[in-house]
Amino acid sequence: MTRTRQRGVGRPPLLACLLVVLFLTLPLRGETGTSTSFETTASEPEKAATWLSWQPPPECPRADFVLERVRSWLGGALPESTDLQAAGEVRWTGEDWEVSVVLLMDGARGERHVRVATCGDAAEFLAVAIVLAVDPSRVSELPALDEMPAPEGDERPAPPPDEATEVAEAAPPPPVETKEEPRRRSKQPWFLGVGVEGALGALPSFQLGPLIEGGIERGPLVIGLGARLLPPVSQSPAGAVADISYALAAGRLEACYLADLGLLDLGPCANLDVGAIWTHQGAPGDTSQVVPWVELQLGPKARLFGPKASLVLGARLSVPLTQPTFVVSTGAPVHQPTVGMVADIGAEFFFGRE
Repeated sequence: MTRTRQRGVGRPPLLACLLVVLFLTLPLRGETGTSTSFETTASEPEKAATWLSWQPPPECPRADFVLERVRSWLGGALPESTDLQAAGEVRWTGEDWEVSVVLLMDGARGERHVRVATCGDAAEFLAVAIVLAVDPSRVSELPALDEMPAPEGDERPAPPPDEATEVAEAAPPPPVETKEEPRRRSKQPWFLGVGVEGALGALPSFQLGPLIEGGIERGPLVIGLGARLLPPVSQSPAGAVADISYALAAGRLEACYLADLGLLDLGPCANLDVGAIWTHQGAPGDTSQVVPWVELQLGPKARLFGPKASLVLGARLSVPLTQPTFVVSTGAPVHQPTVGMVADIGAEFFFGRE
């Protein structure tokens, strides 16, 4: 009797232990099933967004974070008509995070690079770039990052909001349009000039004479008409029985191209002089003659100061196209012009329509 009662008392504790173990294991199995279901649900947005490529390191926000930020700023999913492909890469440089974003939208490509302080900023930057590519008008609604990239390639995908400001500050300021200062002279002026000209080679000796001219300008081109006079000068050449006088008078056609160099106008000129040379020998011969004179002059001309008046300097090579022979009463030649020099100094005064 005593042995039978001891066996009956030992069975209930064994059943109780089995029930406790079964009770404890059921909740654990339910939790495991719930976790698996959550992971599957969380991965669905990433699989659904075929237009987005974002595989950051484990410590960074995943693609679902980027998609959620895009949806929240756009107020919903991307429009079905949107032709967009977005790819982002991020890496740790040792000091900060470097993110690269490539956007392809409607055949246009945009690429941007930026360095940010946290990996979360990198994911945020990608979302900002996507939103602005789809709807640039939302630039004022998006957060600003500390550093924005310089755009490369096509500009269709819009940059993040602060990029335009940073690029504008880094680039040199655009040139300020200022009113053009007037030239030293009028743009289309008439001018009148007077001066003194010296010639060596036309006559047997160096001579000075007055010069007067006037004309009009069209930009750098100057066209003028003038007259020159080398008054009579007397000489006693060897072999002559009396003094001989020489003089020259000619009209002038002038064409110059004067470049505006600020306080100085400088350029080449070509002059054509047409006139006559007069010679006279006293008694006992007492003879006079007038011969034609045609001369081509080539050389530089300079104008200084202005705008109403300028000092004018010129120096030219003189080439007589007619070469009269100067002779004395014995018939011996005294001078025959071939090549000479002409120099002048004077002033020009400008007037007319501005």
